[in-house]
Amino acid sequence: MPGETSNTIGNGQWLLRGNSLFSEDGSVEFKMQEDGKIAIYWGGECRWQNTAQQRYDVKGLIMQGDGNLVLYTNGGEAIWHSNTASPSGNDTCVATIRNNGQLVVYKGTNIYDVGVTKA
Repeated sequence: MPGETSNTIGNGQWLLRGNSLFSEDGSVEFKMQEDGKIAIYWGGECRWQNTAQQRYDVKGLIMQGDGNLVLYTNGGEAIWHSNTASPSGNDTCVATIRNNGQLVVYKGTNIYDVGVTKA
């Protein structure tokens, strides 16, 4: 993924440490940081992160086939999730970083969002 400018990950796709998604206009970055945090940046400033704790054993973030966006360690431990798993376990979902600074999980409609909206 390095060098790509995608704003979306879909079912089964990983956002690995050190990689990012960028909003369509390129102004917002959703980053899977080397220190294990996921963060939203715009204007070079971190505007949201999932935790203050650093974890160097993090593999990355995956959009699971059940609709849950999950942060995993290299050992397979889930340490953060969007809590959007479907009971059917078979939904097409995508996670998208938007121009307004929001990370949104869609399952046909918006089912989860996080971040700080740009003014």
